[in-house]
Amino acid sequence: MIYHKIGGQTARGMTLWNKISLILWISAGIALLSFFTFTLFLIALVVGIVILTLRLFRQNQPQTTQSQYKKSTPFTNKSYRSRSNKDDDIIDI
Repeated sequence: MIYHKIGGQTARGMTLWNKISLILWISAGIALLSFFTFTLFLIALVVGIVILTLRLFRQNQPQTTQSQYKKSTPFTNKSYRSRSNKDDDIIDI
């Protein structure tokens, strides 16, 4: 039913110029899509590599929170308070 003829009209095929222009437009559209997709992939890859290198270099540096506790005694002003068993629950509903 797709190629149903209406009336007595003869079916004309596509001209060679129409076929060539259709192929060119489809290939240009696919080329643009692949270019932008590849560009986004490269941007994501570079961002991932930068984050990875920053995390690797950050692990080698000493953390400031641990050095602050080493300088002073953290338990001088705190009094011991026993917790009840209800505070040990993992999930509070």
